[in-house]
Amino acid sequence: MVKVVLIYASNLLALGLSSWLLFPELPHDAGSLLLAALVLTALNLLLRPLLMLIALPLNLISLGLFVLLINAWMVMLADLIVKNWQMPGFWPALLTGALVLIFNQAARTITRPADAAK
Repeated sequence: MVKVVLIYASNLLALGLSSWLLFPELPHDAGSLLLAALVLTALNLLLRPLLMLIALPLNLISLGLFVLLINAWMVMLADLIVKNWQMPGFWPALLTGALVLIFNQAARTITRPADAAK
């Protein structure tokens, strides 16, 4: 449960940072940002593992770069679900997906047990 809350917090931080840095002209209120992070966390927990399995050959061929596209698709799908939060296009979604990937990897590193890090 702590891991899911930490992943939610990292998604919230990544979406907030991307909204603040990449799209300062777009109106993003705190409620829609919280909802978008919740939807993105749910999508990452439920849909992303299936997409990763289906896209495994493409991921192997691209040496892992296809994960960025999967993250961009997750961000764009969250944009479709949350009405008050908008993503202006594919390239901003790709940059946001990269931020989400970095922050989620940091959260997973924090929650990893100490003996697994050795």
